[in-house]
Amino acid sequence: MTIETHHLRYAITALEQGSIRKAALKLGVQQMTIVRHIEAIENRIGYSLFTRRRDGVHPTDDGGDFMQAARRILRDMESLTATTRSSRHTRGTRISIGFYTSVSTGNLRATLSEFRHRHPDLQWRLFEGTRRELLAEVGRGQIDIVIVTAGDLVWPEGFLPLWPERCVAVLPTHHPLAAEAILEWSMLKAEHFLVSSLDPGQELTRIIRSCLHRGSHHPALTEHEITLSSLRPFVGEGRGIMIDCESSTGETLPGVTYREIRHENIPSELRFAACWLRNNPSRPLASFLALLRERYPDLTPPASPGMSAHDAAAGKPDPSP
Repeated sequence: MTIETHHLRYAITALEQGSIRKAALKLGVQQMTIVRHIEAIENRIGYSLFTRRRDGVHPTDDGGDFMQAARRILRDMESLTATTRSSRHTRGTRISIGFYTSVSTGNLRATLSEFRHRHPDLQWRLFEGTRRELLAEVGRGQIDIVIVTAGDLVWPEGFLPLWPERCVAVLPTHHPLAAEAILEWSMLKAEHFLVSSLDPGQELTRIIRSCLHRGSHHPALTEHEITLSSLRPFVGEGRGIMIDCESSTGETLPGVTYREIRHENIPSELRFAACWLRNNPSRPLASFLALLRERYPDLTPPASPGMSAHDAAAGKPDPSP
């Protein structure tokens, strides 16, 4: 038998009232109902909660510990219920947005600024994390929408392809290549790269490897489990160079310069997408999606029943017959 909250509530009421009879009167039930619920708990946990005397019920030593824990559980449940009600109440006045790239400049910053301009009275909650963490929070209904990199993304819910963002090389200002306006990947084959294991660091690492892995040559990489923004200052100290997104160029750091990087004169890019739950009834979310579609129209063909939105965006063949 599973112990449920109503079992705990009956036992706590008996303890507070000091009597099965008084607890039954308070709850408006039969005394035998209280007794059955207490016995059900005792059978499940394997010891007695109360001793029954002429002057009422008294907790055993083990029962006293159990009842303290039961009170905490009920308080937590009541708090959770209140939070859920509050969330429903504020759903029309608040939006929660997740991302993991810099907002110092670029499309994300411009989009957020325009949305705030159009809806100045909305409350915002902003979240950072890995792509997996952010998508999990969307799935649990804790975040309304996330802006994430689209590479190898599997997301069966609401999906909108957004902007591409160029990759830039982050160099020490005294580096010989800092004098160049635009860099080719071939110019970096002898460099030592600082890379991050945190998103979007892994996608950037894949780009480095795909552009510089030629024959027996492998790029020199040192991976750190810190964000790209935390890693950038080490470039200024001469520890290595980085590849980052162009949105980071709005962050001025001493001893660091940014240069666009290309492969055979074609910019290297990361593509971004928006992900959300289709059944999310939030009005602010609908307004934010309207702005995204206005600024970044979805020109990809609609997904057929056997094809996910991200596959359609990537131009993959339709698997349906």
